[in-house]
Amino acid sequence: MTNLKQHHEIIQKQEILLQAKKQLKKEFIGIDTVIDQVIDLCSSWFLMPDLQDKPVVINLWGLTGVGKSSLVNRLAELLFFTNKYFRFDLGDKTEKNWSVKTQLEDLSENENSFPIILAFDEFQHARSIDGSGMELDKQANRLIWELLDTGKFMVSRWQLRRDEVYQLIVKLNYALANGVKIHNGKVTKKERLFYKIINTGEESFIDENEPNDQTDNFFVPKKYYPDLFDLYKEKITDPFEIEEQLLKLNGRQTINYLKEIIDFANSPKVVDCSRAVIFVLGNLDEAYTMSGSYNPDMDADEFHKQSLKINISNIKHALRLRFRNEQIARLGNNHIIYPAFSKETFKKIIQLELEKLTEKIRNEYQIELIIDPTLEKTIYDEGVYPTQGTRPIFTTIHQMVHSKLGSIITKLYLKNLNADKIVLSVMDNKIVIHYYQKSRIVFTYSDNLVLSLSKLRKSKKDDMQAIAAVHESGHAVLSIFLAHTIPEVIYSKTADALTEGFVYSDFKWNYISKKEIVSRIAIYLGGIIAEKLIFGEENITNGSESDIIKATNFVTKMLKESGMGELPANFQVANVNTNNHLFDL
Repeated sequence: MTNLKQHHEIIQKQEILLQAKKQLKKEFIGIDTVIDQVIDLCSSWFLMPDLQDKPVVINLWGLTGVGKSSLVNRLAELLFFTNKYFRFDLGDKTEKNWSVKTQLEDLSENENSFPIILAFDEFQHARSIDGSGMELDKQANRLIWELLDTGKFMVSRWQLRRDEVYQLIVKLNYALANGVKIHNGKVTKKERLFYKIINTGEESFIDENEPNDQTDNFFVPKKYYPDLFDLYKEKITDPFEIEEQLLKLNGRQTINYLKEIIDFANSPKVVDCSRAVIFVLGNLDEAYTMSGSYNPDMDADEFHKQSLKINISNIKHALRLRFRNEQIARLGNNHIIYPAFSKETFKKIIQLELEKLTEKIRNEYQIELIIDPTLEKTIYDEGVYPTQGTRPIFTTIHQMVHSKLGSIITKLYLKNLNADKIVLSVMDNKIVIHYYQKSRIVFTYSDNLVLSLSKLRKSKKDDMQAIAAVHESGHAVLSIFLAHTIPEVIYSKTADALTEGFVYSDFKWNYISKKEIVSRIAIYLGGIIAEKLIFGEENITNGSESDIIKATNFVTKMLKESGMGELPANFQVANVNTNNHLFDL
């Protein structure tokens, strides 16, 4: 009978797991492989948690805004674990270090040794070594590492209102010392004196002639029973056991029983999360080298292609810059690597979000809302920052569409339009709204759009753009002739606030040989040389700072670290932050 029940339960859970996978793939675009890996790693924990003696640790690494936290939150919902899901934000600077410890201790009150989901978000902020490799003093994080290793840690029970019980024992001892007598848990002599002691505890106020308002005469007042049960509930199963036991005891026996409860409350307790699945979520800039680019004109497909080359070895090397080796070992080998989103993925995310919106309008107002491709393209052009994921897209959709809906629907009623369809499109930097009734336009109006990036991208054909065009052409020409690589893109005007233009060349080989060093440096300095040739040396501008920094960093690494100089040795300066600089001694 038991086997049949287990068989049915496992089949039922397997169906929940499969449905969760399908639903996640509908809601999260471009991460099907990630979802497959997460579901696969969760399966044994979800189906047979009793067989688990250590937590399952699943690491999710990716750029910001790619859906790491959202995926785990939604998974908890789909597996019906919302009430057994505990998320900790390690990047919240307003949160005291001990709050994670306190929350973990609290969850043990109801979930100890049961299957739960834990998520440590922004895990990169839990680093134990700084940028120079020095140890950081983060005592509060030790609990997290214990949890990742065995799933168990020790806590004290004392926080459960122990002090009130201490004070009660003092009062009861005082009462017994002053002649109060107890039988079967009730006061049988000097009731008025006891009543005064238990309520004030101060001898100066004791008046045995005052009437006794305590009719039940319990030696331990019932108001203390909940606290006593909280302190002792791991030993007893029912709050009534407290009363049942106290009503058997005399005064001294009662004191000893309360001391027994206090002693138990002071003893350590094992919090058992061994049947948990623990998600470690973080952004590793050291592995995702493209994460430092905020240029919206960079090609999303190129970043996507670069991110697909990141593997577990890259992740562990990146972790070494933040954590000690034994800590990295505790994270295990379940490292799931999110790709950067491609152009197609960004477009599908925009379409999905707009479909949700049109469905809401259809259900709420019984009218068809159509989003024209021109609006979709404008949202992409204004909302996509390739290294920042979905968040800029959602705010752009809110700005361009959500914020307009109030006016759009209001006009429907104010003008008494019997429309069955509304089409939103973009023309001349304005959103155009057409109201249709049976395929016939019955009303049209337009509203201005704030197109910040389009304005920045607009070709001005001024001196600055001319200088940028010459400068970037210098990089491009040298890339073609010296590296035999045609640049992917050349911009003389970009939306990036820190860059007038840029060139991106995708070299088809992943190594750097000694013969390339001069060519690579020449490509870095091609912009300033182009300015010199076209405008004259006296007219060279100050736009080559980043090129010079990159060239200097490159050549110093080649000479100091890669043995490309006359002496194949490793050279360092005292400060690692300035090692890749030249020093004029």
